[in-house]
Amino acid sequence: MKNTIMLRKKIAESGLFQRNGKSFFKFFYRLLALLLLALYITPALSSDKYQYEYFESQLGHFKELTLGRYADNNDKRILKWVNDINIFVKGDIPATLDNELDSIIVEINNIVSNIKLKKVIVEEKANYFIYLGPAEEYLSIEPSYTRDMLEKGGTFNIYYNSDNEIIEGSMYINTFRYENSKLRKNLLRKLLTGSLGFPYESRNHEYADSIFSGARFREAILNYSNFDKTIIKKLYSKCVKAGMDKFELDNVLLNGC
Repeated sequence: MKNTIMLRKKIAESGLFQRNGKSFFKFFYRLLALLLLALYITPALSSDKYQYEYFESQLGHFKELTLGRYADNNDKRILKWVNDINIFVKGDIPATLDNELDSIIVEINNIVSNIKLKKVIVEEKANYFIYLGPAEEYLSIEPSYTRDMLEKGGTFNIYYNSDNEIIEGSMYINTFRYENSKLRKNLLRKLLTGSLGFPYESRNHEYADSIFSGARFREAILNYSNFDKTIIKKLYSKCVKAGMDKFELDNVLLNGC
Protein backbone atom coordinates (compact mmCIF):
# COMPACT_ATOMS: atom_id res chain seq x y z
CA MET A 1 0.00 0.00 0.00
CA LYS A 2 2.89 2.35 0.78
CA ASN A 3 4.46 1.79 -2.65
CA THR A 4 1.14 2.53 -4.36
CA ILE A 5 0.82 5.89 -2.60
CA MET A 6 4.36 6.87 -3.50
CA LEU A 7 3.73 5.91 -7.12
CA ARG A 8 0.62 8.05 -7.29
CA LYS A 9 2.47 11.04 -5.91
CA LYS A 10 5.14 10.61 -8.54
CA ILE A 11 2.53 10.37 -11.29
CA ALA A 12 0.80 13.53 -10.11
CA GLU A 13 4.05 15.47 -10.07
CA SER A 14 5.00 14.37 -13.57
CA GLY A 15 1.75 15.66 -15.02
CA LEU A 16 0.02 12.46 -15.95
CA PHE A 17 -3.28 13.88 -14.70
CA GLN A 18 -3.13 16.63 -17.30
CA ARG A 19 -5.76 16.73 -20.01
CA ASN A 20 -3.42 15.14 -22.50
CA GLY A 21 -4.54 12.06 -24.44
CA LYS A 22 -1.18 10.29 -24.34
CA SER A 23 -0.67 10.99 -20.63
CA PHE A 24 -4.22 9.86 -19.82
CA PHE A 25 -3.83 6.51 -21.56
CA LYS A 26 -0.44 5.97 -19.96
CA PHE A 27 -1.98 6.58 -16.55
CA PHE A 28 -4.93 4.29 -17.38
CA TYR A 29 -2.69 1.38 -18.35
CA ARG A 30 -0.58 1.78 -15.24
CA LEU A 31 -3.70 1.84 -13.07
CA LEU A 32 -5.04 -1.27 -14.80
CA ALA A 33 -1.74 -3.06 -14.23
CA LEU A 34 -1.86 -2.19 -10.53
CA LEU A 35 -5.43 -3.49 -10.20
CA LEU A 36 -4.54 -6.78 -11.91
CA LEU A 37 -1.52 -7.17 -9.65
CA ALA A 38 -3.68 -6.55 -6.57
CA LEU A 39 -6.20 -9.16 -7.73
CA TYR A 40 -3.38 -11.69 -8.20
CA ILE A 41 -1.71 -11.08 -4.83
CA THR A 42 -4.79 -10.89 -2.58
CA PRO A 43 -5.91 -14.57 -2.91
CA ALA A 44 -2.37 -15.75 -2.18
CA LEU A 45 -2.17 -13.61 0.96
CA SER A 46 -5.63 -14.78 2.06
CA SER A 47 -4.62 -18.41 1.50
CA ASP A 48 -1.46 -18.02 3.58
CA LYS A 49 -3.41 -16.32 6.36
CA TYR A 50 -6.02 -19.09 6.36
CA GLN A 51 -3.34 -21.78 6.35
CA TYR A 52 -1.56 -20.15 9.30
CA GLU A 53 -4.76 -19.66 11.31
CA TYR A 54 -5.91 -23.24 10.66
CA PHE A 55 -2.53 -24.62 11.67
CA GLU A 56 -2.56 -22.59 14.88
CA SER A 57 -6.15 -23.44 15.82
CA GLN A 58 -6.28 -27.19 15.14
CA LEU A 59 -3.17 -28.72 13.66
CA GLY A 60 -0.96 -26.89 16.14
CA HIS A 61 -2.91 -28.55 18.93
CA PHE A 62 -2.51 -31.88 17.17
CA LYS A 63 1.25 -31.45 17.59
CA GLU A 64 0.78 -30.52 21.23
CA LEU A 65 -1.24 -33.68 21.91
CA THR A 66 1.07 -36.06 20.06
CA LEU A 67 4.54 -34.56 20.61
CA GLY A 68 4.04 -32.34 23.63
CA ARG A 69 3.72 -28.60 24.06
CA TYR A 70 7.45 -27.96 23.92
CA ALA A 71 9.38 -30.14 21.48
CA ASP A 72 12.41 -27.89 21.14
CA ASN A 73 14.98 -30.67 21.08
CA ASN A 74 12.90 -32.75 18.63
CA ASP A 75 13.29 -35.95 20.64
CA LYS A 76 9.58 -36.91 20.55
CA ARG A 77 8.08 -39.13 17.86
CA ILE A 78 4.59 -39.91 16.63
CA LEU A 79 3.17 -43.04 18.27
CA LYS A 80 0.24 -44.95 16.79
CA TRP A 81 -1.25 -48.40 16.47
CA VAL A 82 -0.90 -50.18 13.15
CA ASN A 83 -2.75 -53.35 14.20
CA ASP A 84 -6.20 -53.84 15.73
CA ILE A 85 -6.64 -53.12 19.44
CA ASN A 86 -8.02 -56.14 21.30
CA ILE A 87 -9.33 -55.07 24.70
CA PHE A 88 -9.60 -57.31 27.73
CA VAL A 89 -11.22 -56.10 30.96
CA LYS A 90 -9.69 -57.37 34.20
CA GLY A 91 -11.94 -57.04 37.20
CA ASP A 92 -15.66 -56.57 37.63
CA ILE A 93 -16.95 -53.88 35.33
CA PRO A 94 -20.34 -52.26 36.13
CA ALA A 95 -22.94 -52.66 33.41
CA THR A 96 -23.11 -48.90 32.78
CA LEU A 97 -19.35 -48.71 32.29
CA ASP A 98 -19.34 -51.80 30.09
CA ASN A 99 -22.01 -50.24 27.88
CA GLU A 100 -19.99 -47.03 27.73
CA LEU A 101 -16.93 -49.00 26.63
CA ASP A 102 -18.97 -50.55 23.81
CA SER A 103 -20.16 -47.08 22.78
CA ILE A 104 -16.64 -45.60 22.75
CA ILE A 105 -15.37 -48.52 20.66
CA VAL A 106 -18.11 -47.93 18.08
CA GLU A 107 -17.38 -44.20 17.97
CA ILE A 108 -13.64 -44.68 17.44
CA ASN A 109 -14.22 -47.35 14.80
CA ASN A 110 -16.45 -44.87 12.95
CA ILE A 111 -13.68 -42.25 13.00
CA VAL A 112 -10.72 -44.39 11.92
CA SER A 113 -10.71 -47.04 9.20
CA ASN A 114 -7.23 -48.57 9.18
CA ILE A 115 -7.46 -50.20 12.62
CA LYS A 116 -10.36 -51.58 14.64
CA LEU A 117 -11.04 -51.77 18.36
CA LYS A 118 -12.88 -54.74 19.84
CA LYS A 119 -13.36 -56.49 23.16
CA VAL A 120 -12.05 -60.02 23.62
CA ILE A 121 -12.96 -62.56 26.28
CA VAL A 122 -9.68 -64.48 26.15
CA GLU A 123 -6.81 -62.66 27.86
CA GLU A 124 -4.14 -64.25 25.65
CA LYS A 125 -5.70 -62.63 22.57
CA ALA A 126 -5.56 -59.14 24.06
CA ASN A 127 -3.01 -56.39 23.50
CA TYR A 128 -4.79 -53.81 25.64
CA PHE A 129 -5.93 -54.33 29.24
CA ILE A 130 -8.37 -52.38 31.39
CA TYR A 131 -7.89 -52.79 35.14
CA LEU A 132 -10.66 -51.81 37.54
CA GLY A 133 -10.94 -51.87 41.33
CA PRO A 134 -8.03 -52.34 43.75
CA ALA A 135 -4.62 -51.11 42.68
CA GLU A 136 -2.61 -54.22 43.69
CA GLU A 137 -2.98 -56.09 40.41
CA TYR A 138 -2.06 -53.08 38.31
CA LEU A 139 0.95 -52.38 40.53
CA SER A 140 2.13 -55.94 39.89
CA ILE A 141 2.46 -55.27 36.15
CA GLU A 142 3.36 -51.57 36.39
CA PRO A 143 5.84 -51.38 39.30
CA SER A 144 6.89 -47.85 38.32
CA TYR A 145 3.67 -46.60 39.89
CA THR A 146 2.97 -46.19 43.59
CA ARG A 147 -0.29 -46.73 45.41
CA ASP A 148 -0.56 -42.99 46.06
CA MET A 149 -0.27 -42.27 42.35
CA LEU A 150 -3.03 -44.73 41.44
CA GLU A 151 -5.34 -43.55 44.20
CA LYS A 152 -5.60 -40.21 42.38
CA GLY A 153 -8.00 -41.81 39.93
CA GLY A 154 -6.57 -43.40 36.82
CA THR A 155 -3.76 -43.68 34.31
CA PHE A 156 -2.78 -45.37 31.06
CA ASN A 157 0.39 -46.83 29.58
CA ILE A 158 1.38 -47.63 26.02
CA TYR A 159 4.33 -49.67 24.77
CA TYR A 160 5.88 -49.33 21.34
CA ASN A 161 8.55 -50.97 19.21
CA SER A 162 11.65 -49.50 17.56
CA ASP A 163 9.46 -48.14 14.75
CA ASN A 164 7.33 -46.23 17.29
CA GLU A 165 4.34 -48.46 16.55
CA ILE A 166 2.23 -49.09 19.64
CA ILE A 167 2.07 -52.83 20.31
CA GLU A 168 0.46 -53.00 23.76
CA GLY A 169 -1.25 -50.84 26.33
CA SER A 170 -3.21 -50.73 29.56
CA MET A 171 -5.25 -48.44 31.76
CA TYR A 172 -6.28 -48.36 35.38
CA ILE A 173 -9.42 -46.77 36.85
CA ASN A 174 -9.85 -46.47 40.60
CA THR A 175 -13.55 -47.30 40.80
CA PHE A 176 -13.46 -46.87 44.58
CA ARG A 177 -12.53 -43.22 44.27
CA TYR A 178 -14.80 -42.56 41.31
CA GLU A 179 -18.20 -43.85 42.34
CA ASN A 180 -20.07 -41.33 40.19
CA SER A 181 -21.12 -42.96 36.92
CA LYS A 182 -20.49 -39.85 34.77
CA LEU A 183 -16.97 -39.39 36.12
CA ARG A 184 -16.16 -43.05 35.47
CA LYS A 185 -17.41 -42.77 31.90
CA ASN A 186 -15.40 -39.60 31.35
CA LEU A 187 -12.23 -41.21 32.67
CA LEU A 188 -12.74 -44.34 30.59
CA ARG A 189 -13.13 -42.27 27.41
CA LYS A 190 -10.16 -40.03 28.25
CA LEU A 191 -7.76 -42.88 29.00
CA LEU A 192 -8.76 -45.06 26.05
CA THR A 193 -8.50 -42.10 23.67
CA GLY A 194 -5.10 -41.14 25.05
CA SER A 195 -3.95 -44.72 24.50
CA LEU A 196 -4.45 -44.28 20.76
CA GLY A 197 -1.25 -42.20 20.69
CA PHE A 198 -2.02 -38.97 22.52
CA PRO A 199 0.28 -38.92 25.58
CA TYR A 200 -0.28 -35.22 26.31
CA GLU A 201 -3.17 -32.95 27.26
CA SER A 202 -4.20 -29.65 25.72
CA ARG A 203 -3.81 -26.56 27.90
CA ASN A 204 -5.84 -24.42 25.53
CA HIS A 205 -9.17 -23.45 27.12
CA GLU A 206 -10.60 -22.81 23.66
CA TYR A 207 -11.22 -26.56 23.52
CA ALA A 208 -12.64 -27.02 27.01
CA ASP A 209 -15.30 -29.35 25.60
CA SER A 210 -12.61 -31.68 24.25
CA ILE A 211 -11.77 -35.04 25.78
CA PHE A 212 -8.13 -33.97 25.41
CA SER A 213 -8.57 -30.88 27.59
CA GLY A 214 -6.48 -30.70 30.72
CA ALA A 215 -8.57 -27.88 32.17
CA ARG A 216 -9.49 -28.37 35.80
CA PHE A 217 -13.02 -28.18 37.17
CA ARG A 218 -14.68 -28.84 33.84
CA GLU A 219 -17.77 -30.93 33.29
CA ALA A 220 -17.44 -34.62 32.51
CA ILE A 221 -17.01 -35.15 28.76
CA LEU A 222 -19.17 -38.02 27.52
CA ASN A 223 -19.00 -37.38 23.76
CA TYR A 224 -16.35 -36.53 21.22
CA SER A 225 -16.42 -32.95 19.97
CA ASN A 226 -15.84 -32.17 16.30
CA PHE A 227 -12.32 -31.12 17.30
CA ASP A 228 -11.72 -34.53 18.93
CA LYS A 229 -12.89 -36.37 15.82
CA THR A 230 -10.62 -34.23 13.62
CA ILE A 231 -7.60 -34.92 15.83
CA ILE A 232 -8.18 -38.69 16.04
CA LYS A 233 -8.82 -38.97 12.32
CA LYS A 234 -5.67 -36.97 11.56
CA LEU A 235 -3.44 -39.31 13.61
CA TYR A 236 -4.81 -42.33 11.76
CA SER A 237 -4.65 -40.78 8.32
CA LYS A 238 -2.26 -42.30 5.78
CA CYS A 239 -0.12 -39.15 5.82
CA VAL A 240 0.84 -39.35 9.50
CA LYS A 241 3.32 -42.15 10.10
CA ALA A 242 4.58 -43.68 13.32
CA GLY A 243 8.06 -42.37 14.09
CA MET A 244 7.64 -38.93 12.51
CA ASP A 245 9.46 -36.06 14.20
CA LYS A 246 8.09 -32.52 14.45
CA PHE A 247 9.59 -31.36 11.16
CA GLU A 248 8.21 -34.30 9.21
CA LEU A 249 4.86 -33.80 10.90
CA ASP A 250 4.79 -30.09 10.03
CA ASN A 251 5.37 -30.94 6.40
CA VAL A 252 2.48 -33.41 6.09
CA LEU A 253 0.10 -31.31 8.18
CA LEU A 254 0.61 -28.29 5.95
CA ASN A 255 1.28 -29.91 2.58
CA GLY A 256 -0.28 -33.38 2.73
CA CYS A 257 1.47 -36.53 1.55
